[in-house]
Amino acid sequence: MATLESVPDEIIRHILEYLSPEETFANIQLVSKAFNRVANEPLLWKYYCLASFRYWDEEHHLSEKLQLRASQTAWRKLWRRRKRRNTEISRLLDDVITSKVGRLQRIGEICRYGYDAKDLLVAQCRTDDSAGDVLARRYYANTVLASIHRSVAVHEWSQYQERASFMTVQGLDRALAAFDMFFVREDESDIDDTCALLDRLAADFMRQQPKKFEALSARDKALALLKWVRQRNLVGMDEPEENYRNLRNCLIGYALRDERHPSLPIISAAIYTCLAERIGLRAACAAFPSHVHAMVMAPPGRDLDGKETSAPANEADKMFLDPYGSGEEIQYDDLRSRLVELDWINGRDAFLVAAPVPVMVYRVGRNLSATFGTFWNSRQEELAALNGRPSSKLTVESAAYAARWANLLVTPLNNFQWDSTLDQFLNQVAQQFPEDSWLVEEYIVPLYQIFTQSIQPRIRFTWENVPEMLGIIRNMDNRQPTVSRRYTQEIHQNVWYTVGQVFRHKRYGYIGIINGWGERGTQSLPMPHNMSFEEAMDEMGDSGTDSDTVRQRLRKKTFYTCLKHDHDRHVVAQDRIEIVRDPRLIPDALMHVAGKFFKRFDRKTCTFVSNIKEYFPDD
Repeated sequence: MATLESVPDEIIRHILEYLSPEETFANIQLVSKAFNRVANEPLLWKYYCLASFRYWDEEHHLSEKLQLRASQTAWRKLWRRRKRRNTEISRLLDDVITSKVGRLQRIGEICRYGYDAKDLLVAQCRTDDSAGDVLARRYYANTVLASIHRSVAVHEWSQYQERASFMTVQGLDRALAAFDMFFVREDESDIDDTCALLDRLAADFMRQQPKKFEALSARDKALALLKWVRQRNLVGMDEPEENYRNLRNCLIGYALRDERHPSLPIISAAIYTCLAERIGLRAACAAFPSHVHAMVMAPPGRDLDGKETSAPANEADKMFLDPYGSGEEIQYDDLRSRLVELDWINGRDAFLVAAPVPVMVYRVGRNLSATFGTFWNSRQEELAALNGRPSSKLTVESAAYAARWANLLVTPLNNFQWDSTLDQFLNQVAQQFPEDSWLVEEYIVPLYQIFTQSIQPRIRFTWENVPEMLGIIRNMDNRQPTVSRRYTQEIHQNVWYTVGQVFRHKRYGYIGIINGWGERGTQSLPMPHNMSFEEAMDEMGDSGTDSDTVRQRLRKKTFYTCLKHDHDRHVVAQDRIEIVRDPRLIPDALMHVAGKFFKRFDRKTCTFVSNIKEYFPDD
C-alpha cells in the first residue's frame, strides 16, 4: 500500500508550490518526514521568495544570490525576514494613516526599508474602493513610495560628491535615469528597467547587423548606429518649436518608452552614447554649450578608420555626432567655429572632450528648471503631462525638486551655487516634501557640516540651517493637534458648514473640500494656510475702506480652509461657499489628493469622510 513516504520529492515539491508559503511554514512540514524534508529545501523557499516578493532592496544582493546554488543561500530565513518586515511596514502605515502625530517619523522608518517596502506599498496604492479608508490609504502609500523612489535617485547621485568619482564618464545611464525616479508611480519602470531597456535596444541593433560588422572601423560602427537610432526614431522630437520644453523630453526613461521617443539634444546624445558603449565603442557626451553632442573615440592603438597608431590613449582620434538633429558626422572644425560665434574665447577645448557624469546631471537639472519656469510663466498644461496622465502641481514641483537635489549632490561644496541652491531646496522640503526629511538627514546634513567647516559661509538660522530646520519639522510632527470643537450654540450658529463638504466658490468657480474652520476671522484657522491675492482684495473691498473697519469686520466673519487641487489649506469666506451635491462636478485631480485629509468619499451625500478628527472631532 502506497504511503506519503513513497511519493517522489519532485511531486511533493510541485504540490507545495501551489500552496502558500505561510501554510507550508506553519503546517505542511508536520504532515510527514517526506513533506518535512521537502518543505525545508532551499530550492522550494527560493521559489517562494521570488514568487512572494517582486522587489528587493539592494542590501540583499539578490542578483548575486541567484547566481549561486540554492543550497548556498538561507532562502527560508530570508523569506521569514521579508515577511516580518512586511508586518512591521503594514503596522507603520496604519499608524501613518490613523494619526498626524509622528507621521513623518513613521514615514521615514518605512522608507529606510527601501525596496523591501515596495511590494506592500504598491498593493496599498491599489486598495479596493470598498475599503473604509481607501483615499487615505492610497494617498499615504503613494506618498511613502514616492519618497522611496526619490531615495534611489539621491543614492545614485550621492557618489559624485567623492573627488574620485567627480570626473568619471562611467554610469551615465543610471545617473540620468535617476531623474525619472522623481516621477515614477507605483510599479512603473525604474533605473534598472531603463538600463535593461538600453541593453535590449543594443542587442536588437547587433542582431540586425551583418556578420562583417565586427570587422568595421570605429567610425563606420558609429555611423551605422547613428543611422539606426534615427531610423528607429529613438532620438530627436517632432515639432520642437511647440514641444521643446515638455517635461518628458528631459527624462531618458520616458523618452525611451514613449511611442514617439521625444528627447532634448542632451538626452538624445545620452541615448546614443549609452547604446554605443553597449556595442563596444568608446563613447561619451561632449557638453557643448546649449546643445550636447555625442563623441566616439578610437580604440587604443588605432584611429577611427581602423589604422594602427602610436598616439597615447588620451590623444585618441575622436569624432562628433548630433543624434538629435543630424545623420552625419559633425566636423571638429565646425564645432570650434561655432564656439567662436558664441564668443567662447578661452577654454574652448573643455567643450570638446568627454563630459564627466556630474556635468551631464547638472545640465539635465538645468533643463528641468527651465521646464518648471516655462510652465509657471505660460501655464501650458501639456508641458507637464507624463504617460498620458494630466499635469499636476506635484509633477511640476517635482521637476524643480529633482533639479535641486541633483545640484546639491553633484556640485562641489566650494561652489557658490551650492549655497544658493540650498536655500531654495530647504524651502521646498519644508513646504512641499516634508516626508523627505529622513533623506535630508541622511544625505544633506553630512554635506552641510563639511560645507560650514571648510569655508566661511553666512550665518544661517532656523529654516536656512539644515539641522535646525529638521528639528523644527520633527517638533511640528510630534506636536499634538489643536482641537476645535462645536461646544457652544454660538459656534453652531456662526459655522454653517462641516469638514468634508464639497463646494464651489461663488465668484471664482473653483471646487474645494472644506478641511478646517475658525470661529472668528482667520487667526484660529489651521496653519499653514493661504488666501489668494484676488480673494483677499474681495474681502477687504466688501468690508469698507477704513483699515480699522476692515480688521473688525474680518474678525467677525467666519472663514474655512479648503483643499484645492493646488493648495492644501486655502482660505475661503463662508459667504463665498456654494455647496456642491453632484459628485460628477468633483475634478479627478481633487480626488487624487483628497486622501491627505479624508478617508473615503460618500457619493450618496457628496461628502468626504474626515480623517482629521484629531483637529475637528465633531465634524
